[in-house]
Amino acid sequence: MIALLSLVVLASTPRIEEYVGACDGAPADGFALLSIQQAVASGEVKVATEERVEIAHCFLENHDVRSVRSVITGLTKLEVKQGDRVTRGQRLGRANAKTKLEIDGIAARDFVRGRESLQVPMSEKVLVVVDVDGHHAERFERGVLTHAWEVGQGQVEGVKEERGDLKTPRGLYFVVDRTTGPFSGDYAAYFGKAWVKLNYPNAFDASRGLDGGIITTEQAADITSQWKRRALTLQKTKLGGGIGFHGWIEPWSGDAGFGLSWGCVVMHPEDVRGFYDVVPIGTPVVLR
Repeated sequence: MIALLSLVVLASTPRIEEYVGACDGAPADGFALLSIQQAVASGEVKVATEERVEIAHCFLENHDVRSVRSVITGLTKLEVKQGDRVTRGQRLGRANAKTKLEIDGIAARDFVRGRESLQVPMSEKVLVVVDVDGHHAERFERGVLTHAWEVGQGQVEGVKEERGDLKTPRGLYFVVDRTTGPFSGDYAAYFGKAWVKLNYPNAFDASRGLDGGIITTEQAADITSQWKRRALTLQKTKLGGGIGFHGWIEPWSGDAGFGLSWGCVVMHPEDVRGFYDVVPIGTPVVLR
C-alpha cells in the first residue's frame, strides 16, 4: 500500500526517464568486428551512399546513455538504405581494399575493445534506477514501473571517489546481499528494518582508481572480474565499499533526509522492508 501511494505522489524524474527510455527501448547489447562490411552493432542507418555509410548506435555504459556513429567508406553494392535498422553482424555491402571503418573518429578496434558485451538493464526481470540528487528511486519489472520511493543519500554532495568521502557512488551495480538483521554495533539502529548490499566498486570505479593510483592492477582486475559475475567486489581498497540501501532510525521530512548516510542510499523506515521484499539478489541497480 505504501508503494502504491508513492507512485501517485512521486513522478519520475528526467534522469530516470532518460535512462529507462534510452535508445527507444533497444540499446545495443555489444560491438563486434566480424568483417569490415558488417555492422559493428545494432543501430540506424543515417547515411547510405557508396562513398559513405553512417550508422548511429545507442548503448548504455555504466550509468550513462551513450551514442556513437560507425562510418564505413568505400563499400559497393550496398544492401542497406537510409533509415534502415540494422543488427550486429548484418551485411551492409561489398568491401574492397580501400574500404575503411571508424567509430566516432577513432580506430574501430580500439573502440570495440572491452565493449564486446554490454549490459541492457531494461531487459532484466527486475531493475532499480535511482536519481541520487533527485532523491527518487523506482523499481521496474520487465520494463514496467511497479514501485517508487523517496530516498536520501550521503552526507556530502557529489560522486563517491574513495573510502571515507561520505558521497554516494554513481554507476551500475548488482544486489549481492540482503538481510533484515538483527543488526549489531554502535549504528545498528540506523539500518532500520532491512539492508540491501550492492557490489560497489564496479569495473568503471576500478578503472578510475587504477588511473588515479589508489588501487593496483591486480585489484582492478579482481574488481572487474567479480563485478561482471554480479558478485561481491573487493571492499577494503581505497575506493571504499559497504554501499547499499538501508532504512533510518526515524522518519524524516523534506530536506532533512537528503544528507544522512556515509554513502548509502537511505530509505524511510516505513519503506525499506517493502523494498527488501521486491529486490532479489542479482538485481541490477543504476545510481545516476
